[in-house]
Amino acid sequence: MINKRMAYEELNLLPVWLHRKRQEKVKRTLFDIGSYFFKELNISIIFPQFDEPSKDEIELSKNLHTYMNSISENSKCIRNLKESELAATLKMNLSHHIFLIGDTKSMELNDLGINFKSSPSIEEMLGNTDKKKKLWHDIQSLLRDEMKEKF
Repeated sequence: MINKRMAYEELNLLPVWLHRKRQEKVKRTLFDIGSYFFKELNISIIFPQFDEPSKDEIELSKNLHTYMNSISENSKCIRNLKESELAATLKMNLSHHIFLIGDTKSMELNDLGINFKSSPSIEEMLGNTDKKKKLWHDIQSLLRDEMKEKF
């Protein structure tokens, strides 16, 4: 027999005082940018910061930065940027392509004329490996396409 409490909880039919309080991560207005420089291609990856990232989230973002750093000619990481500082920083780095982790959108970024690729959040990628594979594929496709154009 099905546990009634579990069924009511799933259907969101429990009285307000019986609801479990789920802790949701709150996005801050701060961002980290990893900028990776190739011969004629500059890629930036924008990560929103969370109050308390899990070890897995930290590990995945670190692995992404490590990989991109290993294949680029030069790279830099800028931390704790406010949303208002994103556009100026990306202009200064002469970014050609930007990967927005967590679908971070800003009106200032839309005015830059840079190619954007929105990706799921780190948390979503950890929950669904296909989303992680998609980001990997998008990065590889971009690099492969750029190499074909140069030669």
